[in-house]
Amino acid sequence: MCYDGLMLFAGFEHPLLTCCGHGGKYNYNVHLGCGGKITVNNTEILVGKSCKDPSKRICWDGVHYTEAANKWVFDQIVEGRFSDPPIPLRMACQKQR
Repeated sequence: MCYDGLMLFAGFEHPLLTCCGHGGKYNYNVHLGCGGKITVNNTEILVGKSCKDPSKRICWDGVHYTEAANKWVFDQIVEGRFSDPPIPLRMACQKQR
């Protein structure tokens, strides 16, 4: 299951809850995921629906990160927050004179 404790403080809500899925404690069921349907009285019903605002979730479907979470990680890398020393990418690739 995708999860990163750092993202709790980045404006994301419900860090363990998937955006698209159905059932279980974390809106995740390995047998009934995003786009999953059940049949009731010979009628298929879509139950694996997407959340209203994926930009506020970390995990898309229990396996993949949302676009918003991937952008957050990208921004941290570009700003040098995961580097040692913490050098923004725009400065790390400059030609030395």
